[in-house]
Amino acid sequence: MTLTDIEAVRLKAADRSAITREEGVGDGIATAYKLGHDAIITSPDIQVRIGGLLQVATYTVDHESGIVTFNSAPIMNAQVEFTYYWSIYTDAQIQYFLDDSSANVTVAAAKVLLAIAADAAKIAQRQSLAGGGGLGAVTIDTSVAARELRAAAKALIDMESDISTSIPAEGLTEINWTEMNYRLSIEQEVIRGG
Repeated sequence: MTLTDIEAVRLKAADRSAITREEGVGDGIATAYKLGHDAIITSPDIQVRIGGLLQVATYTVDHESGIVTFNSAPIMNAQVEFTYYWSIYTDAQIQYFLDDSSANVTVAAAKVLLAIAADAAKIAQRQSLAGGGGLGAVTIDTSVAARELRAAAKALIDMESDISTSIPAEGLTEINWTEMNYRLSIEQEVIRGG
């Protein structure tokens, strides 16, 4: 079995797809259904059942937005079932990382990890500034996750012997926030009267 480049990037970046099954009920009017996840995997593609019967060519799927649009609305009270695989990034987004990396699967996987690290860092920053996570376990765990993802990206790049070491992993994507930044934000809130 040969992996596609997209599958290889997912494998190297540990961007495993997860299977989800969602149910809805037809109302005889609505043709569009928004799934719970946005990045729907194209292979294997979504399976749609209405009243337990597998549907073929009766709908379209926007894999990036997670919207299934039926050619005609499912009838009133019809059970609508969606079984699909999703991942953090869509196939089109993984292809973007591949294109941006000159089709180098390892570099693309490292860039995926860096992008995930950036998201984790942003979450940690928002938690700190909002006071919801404070410097508590959630914020620290998210920050540690960002740091570990950057380290994994760097390890991938280091393993690629013919790649220039000019691709920095440390600090490339994480927003700088520290305990001091957290304290400053609290002081500013106190000054503003919040």
